[in-house]
Amino acid sequence: MQCIQCGWCCRQYRGYHWAKPADLLRWHDEGRKDILRYVAAGRDGTGRLRSAANLERAHLENLGPVEGWTDPATGTLRETCPFLVQAGPSRFLCSIHPTKPQLCRDTNTWEWGSGRFGPWGCPVSPP
Repeated sequence: MQCIQCGWCCRQYRGYHWAKPADLLRWHDEGRKDILRYVAAGRDGTGRLRSAANLERAHLENLGPVEGWTDPATGTLRETCPFLVQAGPSRFLCSIHPTKPQLCRDTNTWEWGSGRFGPWGCPVSPP
């Protein structure tokens, strides 16, 4: 089966991504602060929200897995993935596809839709 880029899988997960330390380290090494800024890393001594974009590599090794994209302005969990871009009326693309979290890479929507994890409704899943 071939993905039709409907975005069903990403919209189903909404803003949750379960990034692991390996993802955080990869993004750090790639200089992807644009991604890491959506990863909350606790609060500093004054109570201010810390972003993983501002952490050294050694500190990222001790984080995770991180459960959800966080709004960098408010620190609240996002309801949608900030990297899912609508490219047409029913077409969605991942703007960080080459370096998306490992969980996103490993998810097989056809497997989910075929009953292993329940009939969730991927449009190209077998019945």
